[in-house]
Amino acid sequence: MPNQYRQPDTEEDYMHSVERRRNTDQKRRQSPQSTHPRGRDPRTILGLAACCAAMAFPALAADSPESNKDDTHTVTVIFENVTAPKEMIWASLCTKAQYAKLGEEPCMMNARVNAAEGAAITFEDVPSGVYAISAFHDTNGNQRLDFNSRGIPDEPTGNSGNARGFFGPPRFNQMKFTLSEATAGEEITIVIAMMGYGS
Repeated sequence: MPNQYRQPDTEEDYMHSVERRRNTDQKRRQSPQSTHPRGRDPRTILGLAACCAAMAFPALAADSPESNKDDTHTVTVIFENVTAPKEMIWASLCTKAQYAKLGEEPCMMNARVNAAEGAAITFEDVPSGVYAISAFHDTNGNQRLDFNSRGIPDEPTGNSGNARGFFGPPRFNQMKFTLSEATAGEEITIVIAMMGYGS
């Protein structure tokens, strides 16, 4: 493979080359992808809450996919440890593939509810399968999960199984629960304790 380096013809060419290199290095340092320990902007990771495809949640009621009514479940999520009864709690019910893209694409079902101790969201007509639920309390009403300068959520979050992550959101396997054909037609209750960093 031929060498792509070319010796500058003049001092002016050399100075232009140095300036281009300096601008490139500066852009890399300013990029969120280069500063986060996982190499990604933390807002695309959690959105954990993204849960956080904030922006894609259209209504207070959960969205329901097309499904066989004879093989569906009702999943009620109850939120505890809600320390500030204001604004909204946002939640997503996700498959494993959807959770991997949380914050980039909406999950199968998304909903929100006025924040309060014992507040509940009900997802209806959920097909049998393996799922996880991720939620966050939008305490300032800006419809997104906020992070501090270290990429740690500034607002309370919660997950099915009350899973907690370290240096990032919890893994799907820590959060998953199974809805089987044997329990079709039954109501499943999941309790999620909302927690802030250091709780």
